[in-house]
Amino acid sequence: MNQQPPPSADSLNALLRVELAAVLACQNARHSLNGRLQDHSERLLGLAAGHQRNVAALQSCIRALGGVAASEPGTWGSFALLRDELSVQQLLEAEQRGLAEYEAALPSLDGEVRQLVEQELMPRQRRHVATLSRILSDLAPT
Repeated sequence: MNQQPPPSADSLNALLRVELAAVLACQNARHSLNGRLQDHSERLLGLAAGHQRNVAALQSCIRALGGVAASEPGTWGSFALLRDELSVQQLLEAEQRGLAEYEAALPSLDGEVRQLVEQELMPRQRRHVATLSRILSDLAPT
């Protein structure tokens, strides 16, 4: 008899696809740096590493729930290259949407999974939003 994974595995896979897309977006951002954004390379590396940790945590939870972890990223809008304030703003908005997706998923999560999302993944996402906000502020004309 084929047992269906709990609904939270589906919610986690949706979050996992967002995180996989975030990893790609951060890698693309880092590779597209030029000019004054080069000073923010370490911050972008930190964002990518944070998203990679989220990917690993979500994959582990999904497997523990008996689900199959997604391997394809979702979409993060029209993120292109980090070359100016507009592209940083687009990445910031994508991070904010990711945080909103975590918040929306909370009601379908419980136990250790909910604790992981609330105490580790969402705070990390908030730090990413703060980091990109600082980069954007640094880029603002003085």
